[in-house]
Amino acid sequence: MEIKLLDYFESKLEGEGLPATRLKDLLTSDKIVILHFLRHLGCVYCKNTVDQLKIMVEQNPGFPPIYFVHQSSVQDGKDFFNKRFPDARHISDPKLKLFTLFGINRLKGLHLFDPRMILKGFKLVLKGYGNQFGKGDVFLLSGTFVFLNGNLVWSHRPKRAGDDPDFRKLAKIN
Repeated sequence: MEIKLLDYFESKLEGEGLPATRLKDLLTSDKIVILHFLRHLGCVYCKNTVDQLKIMVEQNPGFPPIYFVHQSSVQDGKDFFNKRFPDARHISDPKLKLFTLFGINRLKGLHLFDPRMILKGFKLVLKGYGNQFGKGDVFLLSGTFVFLNGNLVWSHRPKRAGDDPDFRKLAKIN
């Protein structure tokens, strides 16, 4: 599937809490904008990340806006975030246009058996997080992109599930 960058920047976004309906306008809607791609809404690592980001935002009112991108429907996104982070802003991308546009990696090869990923997943299950398959493409990884005045200034593309950046550092970008 070929995606033309300009076309998608002009395409209408669907989701909740979005200050703009086009990607190019969303990325310039605040001085700093963070796009965080979730693997799938049943992902044990993603649930933990959303919970951690909710706490961080609550503790730091000046934290830049985060827009979660997920591969589920708007309604599934509402259901997910209403349980975990009711004030979260999210973009529904079931056709994976944004995932493709931003080059989100797929879990593959030996990374499927990465001991750090398995250990972190096991610890999260012990903390009460459950993994639910059938909520999207389980091989897609997450990704984090920070925009300053509409320009990409930093990104994180993990090679394994559960490899999130240190979000506290992102709050200091200005």
